Amino acid sequence: SISTFPLLSKSILKGVYGGNELLEHNINLDYKDKTVIISGCGNVAMDVCRSIKRQGAKKVIVIYRRSEKDMPAERKEYEEAKKEEIKFLFNTNILQILGKEKVEKIEVVKNNIIKTDNQEPTIIPSKKRNILCDYVIMAIGSVADSNLVNTFNIDLDKRGKVDIDKFGNTTRKGLFAGGDLAGTKSTVAWAARAGRNAAYEN
Repeated sequence: SISTFPLLSKSILKGVYGGNELLEHNINLDYKDKTVIISGCGNVAMDVCRSIKRQGAKKVIVIYRRSEKDMPAERKEYEEAKKEEIKFLFNTNILQILGKEKVEKIEVVKNNIIKTDNQEPTIIPSKKRNILCDYVIMAIGSVADSNLVNTFNIDLDKRGKVDIDKFGNTTRKGLFAGGDLAGTKSTVAWAARAGRNAAYEN
């Protein structure tokens, strides 16, 4: 069987989970002596990879399609993860997740970054290889539900984010926003702080 993206625990193959799914629902898996692949290199990926390593995983590999300097994770989190012997593969894409009923391996390919306006990575076909693993955790980020946002009848900025002032006020009186939705700092902790700051200021 082959699993494709995006993938959570309802995947065809057992052993594929979402990073937020594990953290938010406190899903406890048996990582002892297992090899775990993390797809993505943001702060959720850092939280997940370090947590899994501490739970006894033999090997944790973080795979990111862009370069080290382009990763969205905070540098401190990245450096701490490296100290915990977590391996990072940059400029690498996961092409397939392979197995019969459960995850057995992934197929990856090395990327070559061509300088374009959006810096999209291009694939070097000759660099494909397989990595044996027991779990694959998807931590590639998320986007706001645009249909839900549109129901509030509020203005968006040129990036498509909710337009707010420095106190978190949207263009609709009494409605506030923060975190990913407003394009500010995007970790859960910073989003919670944005809510607190809005309450204090208003």
